[in-house]
Amino acid sequence: MDLHGGNIYKLKRDNGIEVLDYSSNINPLGVPSSFKKAVIENFETLEKYPDIDYVELRTAIGNYNNCHIDNVVVGNGATEVLFLYMKAVKAKKVLIIAPTFAEYERAARAAGRDVKFFPLSKDFSLNENMLLDFITDEDVVVMCNPNNPTGKFQNLEKIKKLADFLERKNKKLFIDEAFIEFVDNWKDKTAFLLKHKNVFILRALTKFFALPGVRLGYGLTYDESILDEIKNIREPWSVNGVAEIAGKTMLLDTLYIHETENWIKKEKLWFYEELCKIDNIEVTPTETNFILVKLLNDNAKSFRKKMIENGVLVRDASNFMFLDESYIRLAIKDRKKNEQVLEALRRVLK
Repeated sequence: MDLHGGNIYKLKRDNGIEVLDYSSNINPLGVPSSFKKAVIENFETLEKYPDIDYVELRTAIGNYNNCHIDNVVVGNGATEVLFLYMKAVKAKKVLIIAPTFAEYERAARAAGRDVKFFPLSKDFSLNENMLLDFITDEDVVVMCNPNNPTGKFQNLEKIKKLADFLERKNKKLFIDEAFIEFVDNWKDKTAFLLKHKNVFILRALTKFFALPGVRLGYGLTYDESILDEIKNIREPWSVNGVAEIAGKTMLLDTLYIHETENWIKKEKLWFYEELCKIDNIEVTPTETNFILVKLLNDNAKSFRKKMIENGVLVRDASNFMFLDESYIRLAIKDRKKNEQVLEALRRVLK
């Protein structure tokens, strides 16, 4: 099984099959037209190296998040920032709240850290009191919020309680907020508002701005020591000129941002309610642009194959820690595609 689910390129190479990709959670509005225009207008800048300090890009990100440029680090996708953090942080042991994104474990182990997992509750909520009791000699706690693949979002009160506890213990909290912009009023809910020096926030332009092919991620923190160490170990010019244009342009595209917010607010509720009408599945409420589904009479591998035969690629979620072979994950896209997927689901689940 592919570590990150569906591989549409491999599927086409091996079987000549083209499908609706519901294993990948990308904004169906597509690449913002403002970015396309900016690339054309600034094409000659690709003849030069990017600014090695990315001052304009980091300023744009800082303005977007109401913080200073000195609190921002950029990378070749969020994954690079994650791996850099794990190399930079002074830690022997890392505790990961799961089920969640597999790259946290890979990044920690690649940096020579020991890894332990803390399971979410049965409904995928976080029992913060149990977590505090569970933490022993781990130096860093890692969580995804909203979480992939569950779609659950933990409120700021819980995050603050955890961050305060870790701060007293001289430990750190790493929070992946790659999907937070799909959460209603997210700017009032981000953990970055806490301004804790022991908290590091990871973000990406991949999901919300529909740019997985242009690798651009960033980190936000008030921890100067981590930022200094990342600067010392990172490779120069890892963010290319096209990605730099993307960041400087799209974060200012308020029309695209508002259109996306309006789309996800309506569509995630509608899609969830329609899924709940289908027999033989259990649907997890979501705060973001994907939904975790439990199959009651089938397994994910078999179900995935049947859905491909019906023109849809779903994410087999059985390789997430603490999930069994009954789980799949579905993206949320535009209404027309969502209706096609619902029809395919009904046929397969009949």
